[in-house]
Amino acid sequence: MGAGLRADAVEIYTDVDGVKSADPDFVKDAPTLRRVTYDEVAEIAHLGAKVLHPRAAEIAMKFDIPLWVKSTFSEDAGTEIVPSRELPGRRVTGVTHSGKLVYLQVDLNDAVAGHVRDLQARIYDALARYEINVYMTNLGPTSIGFAVARADYAEVQDMLDALVLPMRGEDAVVYLVQSSNEPTKALETQRKLLEPLGEVRELKFSVNEGCTMVSLVAYDFLQQPGVFYRVLSLLDEAGIPVLQTNDSDYSLSCLIPESEVRRAVAALHEEFGLSTLS
Repeated sequence: MGAGLRADAVEIYTDVDGVKSADPDFVKDAPTLRRVTYDEVAEIAHLGAKVLHPRAAEIAMKFDIPLWVKSTFSEDAGTEIVPSRELPGRRVTGVTHSGKLVYLQVDLNDAVAGHVRDLQARIYDALARYEINVYMTNLGPTSIGFAVARADYAEVQDMLDALVLPMRGEDAVVYLVQSSNEPTKALETQRKLLEPLGEVRELKFSVNEGCTMVSLVAYDFLQQPGVFYRVLSLLDEAGIPVLQTNDSDYSLSCLIPESEVRRAVAALHEEFGLSTLS
């Protein structure tokens, strides 16, 4: 709307006094960021913070519209969101966390070597056709791993379970997908039906339902040597398992048990001195 009206500025009013360095429910005294860039706030929003829709930041950036996030309930100045040219410098912006995730991983070591790439492509193609968003993707020479929102897991399980993937050629094999930790009746039935057709190999997904993603959002900071090690060492010292990692130009994310998210957010917030931001 602001872009359509060629507004001088857009002010978004919410229940907090601006963009915080972390979820105030997890870090009680998390400070309000007084200035952040469009890129930073879009990354924060994409990674789980609900204070601003990422498309709002992207559209404001495209049309160079000054954007503010303020509180409906106070006179606080709030957060000003600006182009990166107005806020240069290397810094850590905040720590965010996503919602509830399920992590699925399959070992393809038992697959015929010449079939691995095709199997990987077919599984990701099935997820795309059903319009399932995936996170923390891991595509290795002999494995596949990805996380999905827990709300989507029932659909993913139903889509993949007992999926038949025939491979033709000299090494003709039929692969049967097991998308849960324990075989279902549908899988058992499908296996019996396929046995007369020749060799059947199973692709068994290991499933971890109790996951979430914690992310360190930073601007021109993650390219420094040692940041990744610093994050992993911190979580390891806190006894927080890291199941998978992912990174972008603006963030470093770790997939961790959901039960540890509060400790992880607080530990990262303290480690990178975010309490002193202004």
